Amino acid sequence: MSNPRHRISTWLESCTKHAMDFVFPVQCALCGTKEFLSDAKLGCYCHLCIEELSPRPINRCQCCGAEIGLYAQTADGCTHCRNRTLRFESVVCLGMYEGSLRQAILAAKWSFSAVRMRSLGKLLAQQRQRELQELRIDRVVPIPQHWRQRLVRHFNPAWIIAEEIAAQLNVPCDAQLLSRQRRTRAQKRVAVSQRFSNQTDSFAVKSCSAEGQRLLIVDDVLTSGATCSEAARLLKRCHAASCHAAVLGRVLDHSA
Repeated sequence: MSNPRHRISTWLESCTKHAMDFVFPVQCALCGTKEFLSDAKLGCYCHLCIEELSPRPINRCQCCGAEIGLYAQTADGCTHCRNRTLRFESVVCLGMYEGSLRQAILAAKWSFSAVRMRSLGKLLAQQRQRELQELRIDRVVPIPQHWRQRLVRHFNPAWIIAEEIAAQLNVPCDAQLLSRQRRTRAQKRVAVSQRFSNQTDSFAVKSCSAEGQRLLIVDDVLTSGATCSEAARLLKRCHAASCHAAVLGRVLDHSA
């Protein structure tokens, strides 16, 4: 027979929770729908929005993650990446950077709190778990921020996302392996033809401890692939066995 005090305590906790939900109803961070988001897997998004944020991939390029025609072959890349030298082997993404996903990413990046970004990272890790597990990653490496950028940003989105992926895969998240040694112009403000040169020598490897390891480079979005490619180039110079990329959104419109 259960302890009466325990039953009273449990009842009071339940009443308090329902009272708080009534006074301060939990809202979906995307659509504003009020519902009980008691399932930790949902993060701060409702069921319907999760379906919009993580559409089932039909056919994506094996090299850059772009959505392509249903029967297109992409072993050698696609029209979005075939003429570029990408140093990473593949890209795992939640979806294309458009519609609801674009709205959610922008809101998360410029939020004072990291809750939305963590929810998106958790969603990426869970919804693309099979693809991520197939890569047999040894370590997750977020794209670092320059120290000046850290003064005006409340958090590094790539680091938040990387932590969620690493937790899902049960591997280390190494935010110290790479550092920004110079501040670059924002990629969206640079012509597409200059984005790779804009990132050249922008990173430094703090420790060559990646030898023989399969690494997952994480950022919030991927457009030309220049940032992740430069990181992969340096990590492979330190004899990493392979480098893959994981992002929330794959940007096809370079003006976005």
